[in-house]
Amino acid sequence: MKPLQPVIISLVWISLLITGCSRSEAPDLLEFSGRTMGTWYTVKVVDLPPTSTAQALAAVIEAELNNVNSKMSTYKADSELSRLNQAAVGEPFPVSRDTFEVISRSLDIWRLSQGAFDITIGPLVNLWGFGPNGSPDRVPTRSEMKQAWNRVGSDGLTLHMDDLELVKRKDLYVDLSAIAKGYAVDRVAEALENQGVRRYLVEVGGEIRAGNSKSPTHSWQVAVEEPVSSKREVHKVIKLDNSAMATSGDYRNYFEVEGKRYSHTIDPRDGKPISHDLVSATVIMPSCADADAWATAMMVLGPDLGLQIAEANNLAVYMIVKAGSGFDSRYSPAFGRYINE
Repeated sequence: MKPLQPVIISLVWISLLITGCSRSEAPDLLEFSGRTMGTWYTVKVVDLPPTSTAQALAAVIEAELNNVNSKMSTYKADSELSRLNQAAVGEPFPVSRDTFEVISRSLDIWRLSQGAFDITIGPLVNLWGFGPNGSPDRVPTRSEMKQAWNRVGSDGLTLHMDDLELVKRKDLYVDLSAIAKGYAVDRVAEALENQGVRRYLVEVGGEIRAGNSKSPTHSWQVAVEEPVSSKREVHKVIKLDNSAMATSGDYRNYFEVEGKRYSHTIDPRDGKPISHDLVSATVIMPSCADADAWATAMMVLGPDLGLQIAEANNLAVYMIVKAGSGFDSRYSPAFGRYINE
């Protein structure tokens, strides 16, 4: 798993803001950071529990991140996911509860999103040149599209919950890049809570989950980036307590052929790059894994159908849409309470 070279989307970088407190009000922050899954992680903790130490928390964080990466990486030949991809069609393949849960959630969101989120999209993404190996910037032929299309479809996966087994009913390549980082954030957050930490902020590759407020009078605040490739500026500041947030974008990774722009976000329903005007989608949910996957789904669905599905499922979604030379913002009713006006 290398989020810097993702299979479905590239994540919008979400700045972590530590603002709004005077020197006398500012809480003591303990920060952990490092590399994981081909990207960076940052964990901020307020008020270290008396029963724990910084070294112990660091070890817990690293253990959770390594656990997810060792199971769900497509860059490790011995990971569960790599071995699943190498397993024979029709052969039951046992996996850990973690991997089973992530794939099960992925299939649920695939159904709810009307096929917009699909963890088997890898062959088409690779064909268009946006996979880990890349390729010349060109439009695939009809024959190439058909060949790749035959290896795509979440309906080709069967889960056996009692035995924690998966069966591929056709030759599929499963990639969890658009949900596994969010799941890693959840695992770290839950591990911190088990250690007695209640005020924290966990971020892995732009996916975020916050615990209780940073201080009695100040929420955690994070920022969604302005969707332009030439600079990095804040578009909107969001209050985030006891929630998770993920953002997906479509303005840094693309190619052009004969004046036409081809996005790196591939629609699993027709196998082609998206062509609508949505450039950024932010989703807030209790689970970062779910927010991660839904942010990708929203980028595929586009602003109109995306908001319809968001409202039907009571999802908190914020969208930035191209409008002439600028941008418009749209958001679902459930997102209103998170906006820091």
